[in-house]
Amino acid sequence: MTVPAALPANESERLQRLRGLAVLDTEAEPLFDALTKAAALATGVPIALVTLVDENRQWFKSNIGLPDATQTPRDVAFCSYTILDDDVFVVPDARADPRFDSNPLVTGKPDIRFYAGAPITLKDGFRMGALCVIDRTPREMTPNQIALLKELARAAGEAFDQRALALERNQALQREAQAERARSEDHLRLASILEATHAGAWEWNFMTGEMLVDKQWAAIFGYAATEMTSLSASPLRTLTVPAGGDDSDLKLKLTHPEDWQHVAERMSAYLSGARTLFDTETRMRHKDGHWVWVQMRGRISKRGEDGEPLWMYGTLVDISERKDTERKLRESEAFLDRTGKVAGVGGWQVDLTTREIIWSEQTCIIHDVAPGYRPTLDETMAFFREDQRETMKGAVRRAIDDGKGWDIELPLITHKGRSIWVRIVGTVEREDGKPTRLVGAVQDITYRKRAVESLQLSERRFRKLFEESLGLICTHDLDGVVLSVNPAAADALGYSMAELMGRRLSDFMPAAFRPVFEDYLQQIRTQGVASGQLHLTAKDGSPRTWQYHNTLDDEGIEPYVLGHAQDITEREQYERKLRDWSVRDSLTGCFNRRYLTEVAAEIGEDDPWGCIAVDLDRFKLVNDTYGHQRGDEVLIAMGQFLSGHVRPRDIVVRAGGDEFLVLLPHTDEEQTQKIIERIEVDRALAPIGFTLGHAIRRGSESLDVALAVADNRLYERR
Repeated sequence: MTVPAALPANESERLQRLRGLAVLDTEAEPLFDALTKAAALATGVPIALVTLVDENRQWFKSNIGLPDATQTPRDVAFCSYTILDDDVFVVPDARADPRFDSNPLVTGKPDIRFYAGAPITLKDGFRMGALCVIDRTPREMTPNQIALLKELARAAGEAFDQRALALERNQALQREAQAERARSEDHLRLASILEATHAGAWEWNFMTGEMLVDKQWAAIFGYAATEMTSLSASPLRTLTVPAGGDDSDLKLKLTHPEDWQHVAERMSAYLSGARTLFDTETRMRHKDGHWVWVQMRGRISKRGEDGEPLWMYGTLVDISERKDTERKLRESEAFLDRTGKVAGVGGWQVDLTTREIIWSEQTCIIHDVAPGYRPTLDETMAFFREDQRETMKGAVRRAIDDGKGWDIELPLITHKGRSIWVRIVGTVEREDGKPTRLVGAVQDITYRKRAVESLQLSERRFRKLFEESLGLICTHDLDGVVLSVNPAAADALGYSMAELMGRRLSDFMPAAFRPVFEDYLQQIRTQGVASGQLHLTAKDGSPRTWQYHNTLDDEGIEPYVLGHAQDITEREQYERKLRDWSVRDSLTGCFNRRYLTEVAAEIGEDDPWGCIAVDLDRFKLVNDTYGHQRGDEVLIAMGQFLSGHVRPRDIVVRAGGDEFLVLLPHTDEEQTQKIIERIEVDRALAPIGFTLGHAIRRGSESLDVALAVADNRLYERR
């Protein structure tokens, strides 16, 4: 059963301190979301939380990965253990821990297996809650990850202290108006940190060794947009890796020499299937020569027919600041200022009484003006395009009327004439019910806008590739229901795409092959990949055979299977025809001597077979007298005569020249004699006279021995 954590010795004072923060049940804040995202990114887990442990519940101030949850009962909360100590509390596998093996959060949703939490401690020593990371599979944490989690929790604690301080300042605003403005500006900077993560994208062509990178990737390493290429363009020459992978060349072009072995091992583990995701942290060379710490993640996006990787795609995030934070976390104010600069977030304030405008240094940088610049209201509006100024003014008017603030994105022209996109967040502050100030933040989102546009362009290109591909492409869910299908696949079966979508693939299969399809679905669920052949029936009733290689994509909300196939029906029919030609006599249509090898391999121990040898009488005379054409006609007619006097399962073989063999599977002496009598009764109907000899293959005797006995008996009768 679940074992609830003990209460801290100072529980009463701790709860009083928690409620004094006035943070429970408040809205999400960018700062805490940034910390949870950083924790999730650093540890590679799907779930990260900033939690506060109240008297009877654990409440989530920030939630990454559990969108439908806001709190859990305290008696089942892992964080109840975390607040008992200053160290990071780690549970590598909750199912193996007697404190949690029956915990409903482990046995049911969200299926917790791994948990690590660092206590969020205020400056007076009270532990309010935890910054925790959670995974649905067991795992361990590295010392660096543990240290980083503690530092991020420390930053969260300092942020709560700063939040409490800001709350105290707000309560004193009415008594000291001028001091209020300065304190409000400090509080604004703390609350306006950027939540966006700037990530670069890359693709690697295993066949050529070329790597394609986007503009954000270029920016991370100090390259101008004109020096790099987008994902859809030709690869950058300095990033071209020769096919076959010259390790020394790769080291010089991309990765720090001390990190290459680690990167290679991580890549090898992913390609071998030991890891489900290529994920590594390494140092890579900046344009000016210094090394940038980055986190690279990627997956195989395309494989060949035999499963070899062809294309790999992924993301690259600059984690230099996080690495620097692992070494030394600065004071909270400096930490937040630095993060704001990297994120490109600036603060601003407008005094509605004096019309005085104050810009932070970062806001000045965004507008390409010198730090300390104090614009007038008209100068501020002049930075916006004329057709967008009314949008900005309207947002301000609505905020003054309803007090709800605004969050909009607009194009802007800087002092130097650069065209950029900015995100502007603002709110109205009031005194005695009257609006007195506008405060907010501004962020340069130009790269994000371009990334979204590039993503939309890429989506359109992939859609075009899907629709125009000659390959047979379809997706289906884990129950085999078709979600999408390209025109080539629909045409191959003679159906419209609408007729296929929403139906199970097994609906288009012969009944005999449907159990095999269920086995295929089970393999996809457990292994994530499957290859083989599907036997389908086209709309006109004709059989079709598809050779497929399908993979499971479970990165989205709903997993689905991406299938790619080739129609091998004609090839399969041709192969059957070739095989038939190889074991049949081209003149008579009977089996030839090569078929005897296959027959012999199938005969079981103690399985009786009747063997009849047939030799045509004076056949050479027919050829000599009437010619070979007449001889061929006699041979054809003799094959038909023998085939018409045996059972459907019996085998007629033209052994060569004027010799035939009749093989009778699972037949003893008595049954063989009946077949011989049937032939003898109609001897007069045969196209030529003939002599018979027979034998019965018994025990472990080989088929060749029985045939030799039958042949000897034939010659004894001549």
